Formats: sequence, C-alpha cells, structure tokens
Amino acid sequence: MLRASGALGLSSLVVGAAMLLAASPAAAQAGNLGLSHHRVVFDGTSRTATIYLFNRGSVPAAFRIDLVDMTMSSDGVIRPVAADAAAPEHSARDVLEFTPRRVLLGPQQSQAVRIRVRPPEAAGELRSHLAITALPSVDAEAKIARLDNGVANGVAVQISTLFSVSIPIVVRTNAKAASAHIEKLQVARSGTSAGAMLTFDLVRDGPGSVYGDVELVSGRGRDQRVLGSMRGIALYPETDHRTVQLAAPAVATGQAARLIFSNREAPASVEVASANLTIP
Repeated sequence: MLRASGALGLSSLVVGAAMLLAASPAAAQAGNLGLSHHRVVFDGTSRTATIYLFNRGSVPAAFRIDLVDMTMSSDGVIRPVAADAAAPEHSARDVLEFTPRRVLLGPQQSQAVRIRVRPPEAAGELRSHLAITALPSVDAEAKIARLDNGVANGVAVQISTLFSVSIPIVVRTNAKAASAHIEKLQVARSGTSAGAMLTFDLVRDGPGSVYGDVELVSGRGRDQRVLGSMRGIALYPETDHRTVQLAAPAVATGQAARLIFSNREAPASVEVASANLTIP
C-alpha cells in the first residue's frame, strides 16, 4: 500500500503480508487472530454456517474479511488467483454471502461471521476461501502521520507486517468427497541420523476434493505406535495429485511400518489409502 502526502513529502507504508493457509489446525491463526473453524463444508444439509474470530492479543485489533479464489498446485501450495484473472471453474464466490466484512475487536473479544450459501443447480463441488486480514493499528496510522509531518522533499519508510489467514469454504451439490491412493513412496535417511523423511504422491480418485490426516505407524492393535504424522492435508480438484513430505524422527533400519491416509471429514476417522514399507 502506497501512501502519498502532499507535493513536497512522500511517506510509504511497506506492508509484508504473511498468508497462513488452513491446511492444518495449527495454521488457522495468524498473529493474535484465532479462528473457531479451519474449514467449512456445505453438503446440502445446511445453508448457513457461523465461524468465530478471536483477538488473542492485549490491544484492540481490526480485521478485513474477504472472499477470494485460490488454486492448489501439485507441490501443495495454495496461491491466490490474480485480481485481474478470470475466476476459476471451482469458484464459489457467486453462491456465497457473508457478514460482516470488517470487525474491530478489543483484547480477548470474539466476533461471529455468518456465511450463507445459495446452492447452485449444477451438481459438483465449488470452493472459495474466506480471508481474514489484520489492518494497520491506530498507532501505526498515527506514526505514519508523524512521518508525513516531519519529512520534506524526502522519503520516509515505515515497515509493518500484516498477517492474513484463510480457510476454504467448500460447496457440494449432489456430490461426495473424493477418495485417494498413494504413489511414488520414497524413504530417505540423513547420514547417521535416527530419523527418516518420507516423500510420496497423494493421488485423487474422483471429481471432488479430499481432506484428511497422514500417519506412519508400526505394529497393530495395542502395540501400534505412531512414528510420524501430519494433520489437515487437502487435495483439491484443480490438481490430480499432491506431493507430501512426512518426517519420521525416530525410526530404526529394517523397521516395518505402514503409511495411512485417513478421511478427516468422516464422522469417525476412515482409512482411505495405505502403503506398507520397510525403513532402509
């Protein structure tokens, strides 16, 4: 954001935006902003949903709320669609409404954001993302004003970091979540380290998205032990696969293990895909 003040002085506010996406529960917070949900799915059973924003800080904070489109690439990175680009086929912006669009929260206060869907006639899955961005504080605006008043024929720069968090809003009409399977599983050891790094492709089966958790386990039943895990892994329809890396910090050479991907949207965790392996 560029801020100009008069013909003789120029003051710029350079904003670094850190976009934190809700791929996992831990990601659904940015700075002092907390969210009650990490993902909202409209599957025909309801037309409304409510999420809550929390200001976990000790000073008042203002936030802007937008509905934006994003796309996922095969490396798992979700990037915003350019403002001047055509809306992607999966965009749900035309069928979603939300309120409010700006909020001011005191310390430890919360605010409800209500989302409403107008179900499209065509069957399938649509998705957009609700982005909540922290706005510059009143103190920051006052500091900019002081810079403007104190600079003549020069440039003053104030650097501020604005945090933003986004969560996916999925709309399914006569459609179900997709399934998935595991391909190209590789295990790499790092020298004498006890740990290992697993790399594999999560491949989507079906037209919709899939969302779940990955665990590397050894043993079965009461003897089962988790060797590594990742939660909240999404795979969206715009890409047919996603490359995932999973750290297993304490595994032994020759140890038999099982890699499991479970559907997180099911009432109880349901195994979607698995692969057996032996740690090299």
